[in-house]
Amino acid sequence: MRLQLSAALLIAVVGVTDASAGRLFGDVKMGAKPVAEGVLITVQAAPAKPGEKSTAPIDSVVTDKVGSYKVMVKGEGKYMLTVHLGKQDAVLEVFSYKEPTRYDLMVEEKDGKLAVRRK
Repeated sequence: MRLQLSAALLIAVVGVTDASAGRLFGDVKMGAKPVAEGVLITVQAAPAKPGEKSTAPIDSVVTDKVGSYKVMVKGEGKYMLTVHLGKQDAVLEVFSYKEPTRYDLMVEEKDGKLAVRRK
């Protein structure tokens, strides 16, 4: 009986933890082609006030051979997703929900600066 109760409690706790986590995923392209394997993608919490710096990254991953990525965030809300390509960075405001959210990204160079937008 105790073992069954412990197992049920553990499942309930894990379920609550997963319910508050979100997943962001998608493909990153530059022009019509996927970015190279190994492009760094980081996600950090959005600043509380405009002009403040973002906090340390919550999660970071690198793109796979077809330019895909998957990152986990701890809860719902606004985050800053950064694509690190070469010596330049491009930042996009993203939102996490209970359900996985797809963000297919287009990286472009404008006036010598890197920019990223949702496809």
